[in-house]
Amino acid sequence: MESVQGLALVASPYLTDPNFLRSVVYMLRHDEEGAIGLLLNRPTHTSIGALLEQLSGETVENGRPVYYGGPVDGPLMLLQECTQEDEPSIFIASDQARILEICDPARSIPASHPKHCGGEYRVFDGYAGWAPDQLDDELRGGGWLVWRIEPEQLFADPDDLWQNAINQIGRDILAGGIDPSKMPENPAFN
Repeated sequence: MESVQGLALVASPYLTDPNFLRSVVYMLRHDEEGAIGLLLNRPTHTSIGALLEQLSGETVENGRPVYYGGPVDGPLMLLQECTQEDEPSIFIASDQARILEICDPARSIPASHPKHCGGEYRVFDGYAGWAPDQLDDELRGGGWLVWRIEPEQLFADPDDLWQNAINQIGRDILAGGIDPSKMPENPAFN
């Protein structure tokens, strides 16, 4: 099956696993060794500052929420919006020191940080993981819809993300045979 790395998986209405119900997962890796992704629409009640302070023992002033990245324990991960040659791109970090530097406004960003980064960011605790061929089987079974997510959509309102993805996927499917001016905003209304 073709890799979905760099794309988003959108839980189909038929996916009953409570870990992924109405979720949107940004895929960091998908190859013969398995797959890794981050749930984009599950903010927690824990702030970045509180979590980083707990992990590092240092005071961190950051009230943004930490996102539940998935059911697998793992390192903290950060996604940050960047611009490269006027094109949006994504910076990914899992190094705790780098995450601390980016998330604590009292610190200066190190010279090694990509100069084209500095936009919106999110921190994730945990990740979604699949064994070799497991995700391919779930995709063939209809558990996931594949969405060509744009970098700025990674940071959209988490409460609306799943529904917006479903609407976009529906419009993309309909676009092949319908005049776009006659398409309803919500494809379910056709």
